[in-house]
Amino acid sequence: MTDTTTLEPAPDDAALPELVESERLGADGTAVDTPLKTRVLLPLLVPLFSIAIVAVLVLNISRVFLAGDKDVALVMGIVITLSILVGASLIAAAPRLSTASLAVILGGVLLFVSMAGLVSLGPSLNDGEGTGLSPYATGKPVGTVSVLAGPGLSFNGVQFTGNYTAPAGVVQIDYGGDSGHTLSIQDAKFDGFLLSSSPGGRKSGKANLAPGKYTIYCTVPGHEAAGMKATITVSG
Repeated sequence: MTDTTTLEPAPDDAALPELVESERLGADGTAVDTPLKTRVLLPLLVPLFSIAIVAVLVLNISRVFLAGDKDVALVMGIVITLSILVGASLIAAAPRLSTASLAVILGGVLLFVSMAGLVSLGPSLNDGEGTGLSPYATGKPVGTVSVLAGPGLSFNGVQFTGNYTAPAGVVQIDYGGDSGHTLSIQDAKFDGFLLSSSPGGRKSGKANLAPGKYTIYCTVPGHEAAGMKATITVSG
């Protein structure tokens, strides 16, 4: 008895593109229209959604950094960096992690960072009285502090131990002396307060000082360490 079964020849490589193209056709040979969501909405919404998530993370993490001093910000930066590296390693070590589980993890991280940003919103804002977002105060000053740069790397000829006094309130600081020096207040509330003894620089500025001690210094690299540092003691 003769076997009449015939075998279909396997398609060669040249026929593969035709097979792939045929998958895009319907049963009657007409092209199948791709849904609008796949063609337009997804390519548009996915990048926008990703940018929004990154913006929320950056904004809230920045608020957390601004709420503390430099040391706290450094420690928090290290912790966040290590957490990202460890989390990425754990996700990479679990290739079978479902999309739903990954979405839950990322959602939890986003929620945690957002809550941290909301909690630190108040401390992260500039709380200088009467200065708003500017480190410079306005209004009539209750006292004046005159500081001269020099001679040498000093304030009024005194290195490190120079001491100035002022009453609490809006204090005007006048700066002059040798050119090439600056004056700033070493306090987070006065970040951006900067006077200069150089021609064309700002020679005077007002600061709202509460009772206490404030360190003034020259921001030129090396000058503070060499002696251009002093204290303003504000009495109540």
